[in-house]
Amino acid sequence: MTTARGDLAVRFGEHDVGLLRASSDGVMTFVYDQAWIDLDTSFPVSLSLPIRADPYVGGAAHAFFSNLLPEGGVRQAVCRRLGISEGNDVALLRAIGGECAGALTILDLEAPDRPSSDHEYEEMDDRRLQSLVSDEQVVPLLVGGETTRLSLAGAQDKVPVALLDDKIYLPLSRSPSTHILKLPHHRYPHIPANEAYVMGLATRVGLDAVAVTLSGRTDPASLLVARYDRRPSRDPWPVTRVHQEDVCQALGLAPASKYEQEGGPTVVDVVRLVRAHMTRPVVDVGRILEWLVFNVVAGNSDGHGKNLSILHDEEGPRLAPFYDLVSTRHYPGIDRQMAMSIGGTRNPDELGRARWVQLAKELEIGAGVLVDIVVTISERCLEAQRSWTAEFRARYGEQPILQTLPRAITTRARRLRKAIEA
Repeated sequence: MTTARGDLAVRFGEHDVGLLRASSDGVMTFVYDQAWIDLDTSFPVSLSLPIRADPYVGGAAHAFFSNLLPEGGVRQAVCRRLGISEGNDVALLRAIGGECAGALTILDLEAPDRPSSDHEYEEMDDRRLQSLVSDEQVVPLLVGGETTRLSLAGAQDKVPVALLDDKIYLPLSRSPSTHILKLPHHRYPHIPANEAYVMGLATRVGLDAVAVTLSGRTDPASLLVARYDRRPSRDPWPVTRVHQEDVCQALGLAPASKYEQEGGPTVVDVVRLVRAHMTRPVVDVGRILEWLVFNVVAGNSDGHGKNLSILHDEEGPRLAPFYDLVSTRHYPGIDRQMAMSIGGTRNPDELGRARWVQLAKELEIGAGVLVDIVVTISERCLEAQRSWTAEFRARYGEQPILQTLPRAITTRARRLRKAIEA
């Protein structure tokens, strides 16, 4: 496909992966570059987009690239700031596609390419960090513009940052970030502490979850999340990108279809994807089931298709570390139904043994295997809860979330264990 005005280059490092183009009605077409096809170390940008010479028109191509963009109120604010129509995915990618999830960068073919643009950062002092919390319009101002080209999917206020020499920097142009700074919400100001607690508990019960730190550099505290798709490197720069995609991208689903009740992936869909493509399918299926049980115990009803991802590296496709583990049931007004159903129900209060046995049948695994996972994760949560709560308090002080969250998790773990043994 020859280039035309308005085309975007999709790059991995210094390699041209392919070309992205929008039709007059906004549908995206993606075609792999022939040099990328011929490269021995090339990889598909998505499991839904295998390498081939023919273009991909709409469908999975549009879904993959639109999933790189922010959603909801954040998207609206960014589009207002940049003067872009909210429905214009290509224009938004052109504006903020320099630093996305994974290893790809999206570049305007007509924009001047500055050689130094991969290594430019601006320090964020405490006063500026606090401004992110105090002014709802600051984050949209940061994620789009001539100097910052940052894009994170989702609707939450969060900013890609670089933690270098214990200082927080804002990446400029297409420079890589190392962490995500998640900000307190004006309606749920203690949600960073909630996530820090739940993520820490997940690690202590044996789940592979990303490292998080509650940062007191803002008031209320923010959450600093280490990016699993960034790794330390000495050549040529201390940070290197690792390619990844979320489950919606891998299945060719648009971001509007991340929830099961809206056509998004089910547990069965995710397990089939893992079995078909992961290099360690048995291990990763087990991890999915542990994640599912932990979400029930933790009260995380937001475990949807974009909150599971796949890493593509030298080891081959594999399930990424878990992220975005939050006790959403802790807040009135947030949907208390699970994002993915278990044995035909989305209501976690209906999860008796029969529901788990039904899910095992749907997944074509032994009922005893799944029941053992339910019991094990429930018991591990109960065992780890007291020591982790004490450690959390010693590390971060008497956070308000500690008055209620540990007790709620303990109650759910006991209830689930009792129900599965009935």
